[in-house]
Amino acid sequence: MVVAAPAGVREDSVYDRRMGRHAAIAALLAGAAATVAAPTARADDAALTAILAKVDAAAKEVSKIRGLPLKKPVATEILDRDELRARVVAQLSDARSQAQLAATGLVLARLGEIPPGTDYQALLVDLLTEQIAGFYDPATKKLALSRAANLDDANWADMVLAHELDHALQDQSFDLHKLFDLPPGDGDASAARHALVEGDGFATMIEVALAHKGATVDWSNAEVATVIDKMMEQGAAGCAPHDTSCTASAFDRAPLAVREALIFPYRAGFKLVAALRHRQAWSAVDAAFRRPPRSTEQVIHPERYLAGDEPVAVQLDRPPSLQDWGVGASLVWGEQAFDVFLRAHGVDAAVAAEAAAGWGGDRVLVLTKPSDATPDSACAIARMDWDSEADAIEAAEAATRAVDDLVVGATIERDQARTRWLGLDGTVSWVERKGPSLVMVVGAPAALADSLATEVWALAKTKKK
Repeated sequence: MVVAAPAGVREDSVYDRRMGRHAAIAALLAGAAATVAAPTARADDAALTAILAKVDAAAKEVSKIRGLPLKKPVATEILDRDELRARVVAQLSDARSQAQLAATGLVLARLGEIPPGTDYQALLVDLLTEQIAGFYDPATKKLALSRAANLDDANWADMVLAHELDHALQDQSFDLHKLFDLPPGDGDASAARHALVEGDGFATMIEVALAHKGATVDWSNAEVATVIDKMMEQGAAGCAPHDTSCTASAFDRAPLAVREALIFPYRAGFKLVAALRHRQAWSAVDAAFRRPPRSTEQVIHPERYLAGDEPVAVQLDRPPSLQDWGVGASLVWGEQAFDVFLRAHGVDAAVAAEAAAGWGGDRVLVLTKPSDATPDSACAIARMDWDSEADAIEAAEAATRAVDDLVVGATIERDQARTRWLGLDGTVSWVERKGPSLVMVVGAPAALADSLATEVWALAKTKKK
């Protein structure tokens, strides 16, 4: 399975591709089957040179199948593991990426989705260095292959090439750098666009793999996408519980939120592209690049993208009670991230998905103390809007369960619209609903909790984009 850079990685730089030992793709269509799992042994230079020798021919094949013009040849390079790691570090070192990484890591840490003290950037570098088999870099316009991945298998190499060459064609036709030129903090829209890019690459890879077997994809059959998605889900499961023969990779050991951020663009993006191709040609996907999805909600529910269901823009400024606190993060959470937050705190996956559905828009702030910028001392504030009051009720119930798991050893106060946790550390957390809107606060100073509760509702402004 191929996995993309998670939140905080600069999407206009390196598009990483992982097809790890634990992951598999299977397509059983028109009597043809294609199953690929990347071996873990090192590829020799002879094999890599042979692969690069057929890049021009492969690019023409991908261009024909995908229907995008090959405007110029795609340059290539080979990187060993150290060079790859250095490239990943370099791509995460510019000011914009550093700010995004810091904000994302702070949100995940404060909301208990990664262990305390986790170096989020170092975790990403380790994951990407371990998992990358090849990538296309829009900055250098080069397709790179990793010596650390075994590309001796011809079928496996063909799929890597098809996926990455599709990104090169996307870049030549739609300008990937421009596609990801979004305002800071709009990570949900960025994840949605990333899903379009990776879903297109994944679908193209499948078509190329099956074409080599003399088969085609019947996109008009909805079961096609369902079968492939199930195989992707099984491939992403990692080591089974109590399987002593399976050695867990860094990806397997990573927190749920990080794994899901890596996988989402491929699984959800593929389903979006499959939905677009269900009744239309590749031209429908081309049109999506010109009018890209605006939220992960539109990716998860393609019918909402097709219906033009735009997200609600939520503005939330720093409350007066915390004016001397620093703004460590201000970002759009989105349906996908809210779903993962619930699951990370023990909410059943089906319940979490149902609770996250009906998302309309949100804004998450994490404010840090002037004298202590650690996540444990920060205050997280989330203002979320939902499509209906019924949707908000479901979301509030699930969020209450998640915060109950997050805030340990607290005294709980409940009424019809709000649940509060009085922590042993002198903080107050709460989940409160008013109509179709929801506020969740974690770690507010007890002395400021009452004024803050009023300010959050008064400060938030919402409008349709």
